[in-house]
Amino acid sequence: MSKSEALHELYITCKDINFDEADELVVNAVDTEEKGFIRTATDYILQQKQKKVIEEKRF
Repeated sequence: MSKSEALHELYITCKDINFDEADELVVNAVDTEEKGFIRTATDYILQQKQKKVIEEKRF
């Protein structure tokens, strides 16, 4: 699998994260760097979902 394909798969996986589990993912991270990555990825996906809700005027 190429790096491009791996990143695409990671993006798809992150889009499906249940945000109720996000804190558990951070707690289970092996180090500070991984925790930061998880926070950044989940924050980005949440921002995209919020943007969509705002665009659809569902707030």
